[in-house]
Amino acid sequence: MTSQRMLTRLRPLLWPVAVVYRALSWWRNFFYNIGFFISRRVSVPVVSIGNVTVGGTGKTPATLFTAEHLLNLGFKVGILSRGYGRRTSGTVVVSDGQRVLSSVEEAGDEPYLMAKRLPQVPVLVDEDRYRGANAMIDQFHPDILVLDDGFQHRGLARDCDIVLLDASASLAEYHIFPRGELREPIEALRRADLVVWTRFNLGAPAPAIKERVEALGVPQVTSDMPVGAQLLDVATGKAVPPEQLRGERVLAFCGIVRPANFYGALMELGLEPETVRYYPDHYRYSPEDLRYLSELTEGNRLVMLTTEKDAVKLERGFVAEHRVYAVRIELRLGGPELETFGAVLAQRLPLPRVTPAAGEA
Repeated sequence: MTSQRMLTRLRPLLWPVAVVYRALSWWRNFFYNIGFFISRRVSVPVVSIGNVTVGGTGKTPATLFTAEHLLNLGFKVGILSRGYGRRTSGTVVVSDGQRVLSSVEEAGDEPYLMAKRLPQVPVLVDEDRYRGANAMIDQFHPDILVLDDGFQHRGLARDCDIVLLDASASLAEYHIFPRGELREPIEALRRADLVVWTRFNLGAPAPAIKERVEALGVPQVTSDMPVGAQLLDVATGKAVPPEQLRGERVLAFCGIVRPANFYGALMELGLEPETVRYYPDHYRYSPEDLRYLSELTEGNRLVMLTTEKDAVKLERGFVAEHRVYAVRIELRLGGPELETFGAVLAQRLPLPRVTPAAGEA
């Protein structure tokens, strides 16, 4: 956290670097817009879940939500991701829609987690999204591809661009990286088909940013990202009610972009940590890290709480020796927001596929 605070203080001084970064982003998009750089299309529709920031908007819960929505409409879905942080390169099949075939080191933490959460959906990773999309189509024949973190990866044409913005983010974050968190200017949202404000349950977006987004004329919905009703016992895979851990001494740790949101989730569950350790996003826990965390439990007197994304990276022996529980964060759309979400998909994709019940046709 000390390095994060230092970066926050230094960011106002980084505006010259941000100017260069913004110029590179503008020219790259310009060449795509005029057709100098080519976006290649594949034989099935592609839905992209992305953002305009460097992370922390909830892409994994949103990708899972979108895939489940399409599954419920009767489509065969495939999930394609870059596999950030993996130790491999090229095309790797994480899941064939029946079983997980790759380790978290081979797949990356988020694709591996998605494969575990949606075992009926094939998951594939490839830094070349067009190559990965074709490999997915050739091997698993999906009706629709869901592209994780795809907004800036314009080499693969998409039929629907869903872009996430964190409603709880501060106004200071809406500067171009590294002065702020933006990968490209807010005006890039003109390429989007739908903007989803996430974590609306934690606060409304800054009015100045909300006005800029509204001026672009892109449909918007708000979504909550509540904590799941159950914790996951990492050793057994069983769901555990949070009430079971109340009164326990808690050690919390995570490696995500916005650790404060994880801490808030624990407070929401009534589980106030006694000790907290934060690591960088996609952090790979070494044996030394695990020994250090083990020492902090004071002989297992403290129960460990972490995120699902972190839990999949823990060694089995470590999990077996300690009481480790994972917190699940979900994306939730309801009522008119869900209707708008479905309507945008219906405009951009060949929906719906659901077979009508008897008497409804």
